[in-house]
Amino acid sequence: MGRLLQHQRHNIILDRLKNGEVLSITELSREWDIPTKTIQRDFGKLMEGNYGVVRANDGKRFTLIKEKVTSSNATLSLKMLDSLSADIGGVFYTKAQKALRHIEHYVNSPFYTRIDVENISEIMPLIEQIESAIAEHKMISFGYKRHYRANEIKHYTHVKPYKIIVFDGFFYLYCQHYSYFPSFYLKEIRDLKIEDNEFTYDEKILSALTKAQSIWFNPTKNSYEVILYVDSVVRIYFERKPLKDQFLKKYPDGTGEVTTSVTDKKEVFSLLKKWIPHIKILEPEELQREFEDMLDEYVKYCRKFNV
Repeated sequence: MGRLLQHQRHNIILDRLKNGEVLSITELSREWDIPTKTIQRDFGKLMEGNYGVVRANDGKRFTLIKEKVTSSNATLSLKMLDSLSADIGGVFYTKAQKALRHIEHYVNSPFYTRIDVENISEIMPLIEQIESAIAEHKMISFGYKRHYRANEIKHYTHVKPYKIIVFDGFFYLYCQHYSYFPSFYLKEIRDLKIEDNEFTYDEKILSALTKAQSIWFNPTKNSYEVILYVDSVVRIYFERKPLKDQFLKKYPDGTGEVTTSVTDKKEVFSLLKKWIPHIKILEPEELQREFEDMLDEYVKYCRKFNV
């Protein structure tokens, strides 16, 4: 294993604690070939945060505070799922209801959930086809209508379907096509057919996909660390809904630093656009300068309409 960055160690520790492990500073030091003092500082920072990290009963190892799971918790979860499926609507809601009714006779939900997800009812048969191909490890072929060439259908064969993913409320097919890993917008896929050819998933790609921040994720590139400054107005949102592979360093004045990993600058640029003017890139500095240049070009473009 290569030398782990601080935020990566923190996330691995939290994931392992959540999976029920009780961790030792000495054992992690030996496993990662890192000084015990470094691991000790890691646990110190995690115990200062709101992560529920505490000393185990033996006083030497570390664990998470246990949360009591009750039937009431499970019922509330079902009611939230019911509300989420209703917001997506159509055939998807109907199918979700059948599954939910098997678990609970009637869901009388107190929740109103509005999520920014497109309605996929019209393409449920397509989704079922893709689901079947993924489950059976079968290649697929299809036509694809690209938005920038509306009158042209491009045909793809021997495509290896990996996952149906949702980014920013839109549904995509994430797949492998020869040495490329494109994402196809589901509603533009035409005449999909399941081929007889079987394939084996690249486990490294599937693992890397779990850390994707947006549709701009590129598994063929090495990830790199980005440190963001967030002011007191938006820090709370990074606490409530952390980024993938995020570590949040909190300051007494309410501001913070968010450390995460990306494979493409567009991943972090899309995040900055969402939170302007309450966020900036601290490292790498050249990305912040490039983003500022983009903003300058945008302002110049807008001023053309105000002349």
